[in-house]
Amino acid sequence: MRRWAPISWQHCASVISLMLPVALYILTTTSTALILSGCGSSSQRLNTYPATDRPAVRQQWNAARTAWLLGDVATAQAAFSRFAESNPEDPRSGEALLTAGICAQRRGRAEEADGLFREAQSRGGAIAARALLQRGYLLLVDHPERAVHCFGEASRLALDGETRAEGWLQHGLSLQRSGQFAPAEAPLQKCAHQKDAPGLAARARLLLQYDPWFTVQVGAFLEKSNAQRQLRRLESAGLAAEHRIPGRSGSPLHRVLSGRFETREDAIRHSLRVKTVLGTDDVKVIP
Repeated sequence: MRRWAPISWQHCASVISLMLPVALYILTTTSTALILSGCGSSSQRLNTYPATDRPAVRQQWNAARTAWLLGDVATAQAAFSRFAESNPEDPRSGEALLTAGICAQRRGRAEEADGLFREAQSRGGAIAARALLQRGYLLLVDHPERAVHCFGEASRLALDGETRAEGWLQHGLSLQRSGQFAPAEAPLQKCAHQKDAPGLAARARLLLQYDPWFTVQVGAFLEKSNAQRQLRRLESAGLAAEHRIPGRSGSPLHRVLSGRFETREDAIRHSLRVKTVLGTDDVKVIP
C-alpha cells in the first residue's frame, strides 16, 4: 500500500502564493463584468442627477423651506407653489402643494388653500390623507356637516397610525358638531383605542362623554369658588346655569355650562346673549 508523505506548512504556503494572483485575477474580472452588465449605458447615467439631487432643484426647495421656517407664509406659499409646478415628478411636490395650502390657510385665503389641498390630494398616498385633513379643518367651524366626509376619507386613506387616529377623532367631532351624536361614537371609539397616538386617544375619550346636545360653556376653572361665582352671575341674569364638576369627563376643570339645545345654531345664538349679558368672551359652544 502506498503511503502519502506528510505535507509541510512551507509547501502549503508556496502553493497558495502561486495560486493567489490567479484567484485575484478571476475575482476582479468577474466583478467588473457584473458591474458593467448592470449599468447599461453607464457613462450617461453617471452624469445625470436624480430629481432630488439637482443643485437648482435643491436650492429651490431650500429657499421655500427657509421662508416657511422664518414664518414668511406669503413667500413660502409662492415658493412651494413654484417648486410643485416646476418639478411635478419630484417626490416632494405633493408635500410642497400641501405646505403651500397651509400657508394660504394661515393667510386667511380659504379658497386658495382648498384648491392647493385638492391638488395635493390628487397625488394619492399619505399626502392625500393629510390634504383631506386640512380640507376638513377649513370646513369644521362653519360647515361641520361638510367636513364629515373629508375626515372620514382621511382616516380611510391614512398610511400611519397617528394620521388615521386624527382622522377618526375629527370625523367624530364633526359628526357631533353636526348634531349626529350617535354616529359619532364609532370613529371616536376607534380613536380612543389607538395606541400609536395616546394624546388623540385621550381627547376621543373626552368627546365620547359629551352629552347628546349642544350647550354653551361659560368658563372653565381650576378653583371651585371661581366656578360658583360665575354660576351665580348666570343665575342672577336669568340664564340657565350648570356646574360640571371635575371627573365626569376626565377633566380637572370646573366647567360652567348654560343651556341645552338640539341645534348648534340655537346654541350659538344663546352664546351671543351670554356674551352681551356678562360682558365676557370666555364663552364657547360645545361640542
